[in-house]
Amino acid sequence: MHLKNNEHRLVGRWPSRLEHADGRALDAERGVLLVPSSRRRGESTAVALPFIRVAARRNHGLPPLVVLFGGPGVGAIESFQGYFFAHVERLSAICDVVTFDQRGCHGALPDLVNAFPPDYDLDEPMTRESFLTAQRDSAARLGAYWRERGVDLSDYNTVESAHDVDDLRKALGAERVNLYGASYGSHLGLMVLRLHDDHVERAILCLVEGPDDTHKLPGNVDRHFRHLADLARADANLGGACNDLFGEFAAALDKLERTPAEGNVKGVEHPLRIGKFGLQCVLGNALGSTRAMRGLAGFARQLQRRDYAALVRRFDRWRVNSTVHGMMLAMDHAAGASPERTRRIETERADALLDDSFNLPFPFIGRELGVTELDDAFRTPVQSDTPTLFCAGTLDGRTPVSNAEAALCGFPNGQLIVVEGMGHEEPTVLLDAQVEFLTGRDVAVERLATPFKFDAIAI
Repeated sequence: MHLKNNEHRLVGRWPSRLEHADGRALDAERGVLLVPSSRRRGESTAVALPFIRVAARRNHGLPPLVVLFGGPGVGAIESFQGYFFAHVERLSAICDVVTFDQRGCHGALPDLVNAFPPDYDLDEPMTRESFLTAQRDSAARLGAYWRERGVDLSDYNTVESAHDVDDLRKALGAERVNLYGASYGSHLGLMVLRLHDDHVERAILCLVEGPDDTHKLPGNVDRHFRHLADLARADANLGGACNDLFGEFAAALDKLERTPAEGNVKGVEHPLRIGKFGLQCVLGNALGSTRAMRGLAGFARQLQRRDYAALVRRFDRWRVNSTVHGMMLAMDHAAGASPERTRRIETERADALLDDSFNLPFPFIGRELGVTELDDAFRTPVQSDTPTLFCAGTLDGRTPVSNAEAALCGFPNGQLIVVEGMGHEEPTVLLDAQVEFLTGRDVAVERLATPFKFDAIAI
């Protein structure tokens, strides 16, 4: 089916239930929205976006709250029934709560599944160059696969998704909506505010990824690990046994550069060899997870003793899961980085603990994938008078507090809540303030806290 660039179609709505694994449930309504794959062309093939709406249990006269999930590529409807259920339960007490599976992700049609895992050469320790070689080959095969099926991966970008959000608003029959977006969802939310803020009443943006924040700064990641080192030095659980966590990881990286670790893993015939790049990727994987960060002091102690069993397990798990979904590849490559940010990354990576490992394979797979970056205007700061609540965590190594502070500059009616001890997660500790904000009441709190302690280690 083809749609004109200003057209959308609601093809069905039916009663449903939102059911959590613990037995809790909420009445809901499901539907499917058809939108054009590209508003740049006069007519294009339709993209199908499933959505779900949980009706307000009491009418407070508030607009529907549209929840924008991150990744990009997290299954939204699936998340409503999983980790986000408590949020839906609480927020639906005051307003309709709606989400949709974004274009290209699991649940939408087409689902840009990547059936071409990177084929790494496991005879030698993985390096930045060998990783990119395998990822480029995977991206080339993926791009060719979808082009053969008539899909233009350049249609999968944040601008098109922002228009999808406004089409969903129209399909719901709402003059205005409220927004809730976290991580990439905040990135998408900012674009909705840029393009359609006349139809947004209020916005909550957490774990903020600004228009030019998709590619992370190595300097920010170093600051994150130095902050963790400060916390480890004072943590009673560690009893003074971890005085220089940053230095311990730096020393471990130097050792692995000279002498790679070895270990056997299931499915690999010969021992897996892991060098400096492998450890950088494992540590980068811990940037957002509070659970992973709690174990970093113990992990550093194992590396210091040349006990590499945990490193081998973690690297193998990262390797096995390093196939990037096509929706994320297209969206994040299209977002790109400004020339100034690209220069900063290149300058900072030379002396950074993790180099630029946490950004890879971006921006190095665009030609193979066949995706065109959005223009530099996309990456300029967003300006909006829409009342907006920004939320950030002091232990978030992926979207640091500085991202939210920078975004706030363009929002004269915005405010920021910083949560001590919060990583790249959405804790329920913020819900009281978020409900107050959505109901139009003043939010007096500027700082909250959630406990963080490192796991105890064997001396």
